[in-house]
Amino acid sequence: MKISWGIKITILYTVFAVGIISMVVIAMNNPSDLVSENYYEQEIRYQSQIDILKASAELNKKINIVQEGEFIILTIFDTSKQEKYEGEIRFYRSSDAGKDFKIPFSADINGIQKIEAAYLEKGMWKINLFLKNKGTDYFITRNIFVN
Repeated sequence: MKISWGIKITILYTVFAVGIISMVVIAMNNPSDLVSENYYEQEIRYQSQIDILKASAELNKKINIVQEGEFIILTIFDTSKQEKYEGEIRFYRSSDAGKDFKIPFSADINGIQKIEAAYLEKGMWKINLFLKNKGTDYFITRNIFVN
């Protein structure tokens, strides 16, 4: 039995259309979480963010974030122990915005803050530090893989 070229073209277009429709259905059912709800407002304030990053360059060299056992340990290596930083720590999980959370920054006199790793699901996290000291704002971002 011989199939005519017209039927072959019809089958080809039908398979193509079913493939495209399947891809659209899959894409529509796949959740895509935004990192931030007010993304566009943050983009407008981008220049002020650049200024803060310039101010943060020196402090960024003095910060270490590691996982040691059951804790995420954030350390500020500051030669002047009189420096008192205030602010918050935000944890972002890019694969699931529902797991994002923030905690206040409250380092001890030695510049160390311990965060229980039990709060964090295993995998990649983005940590944003928003700090203030003597009227100057600082922003530091790091990625950490939690085991």
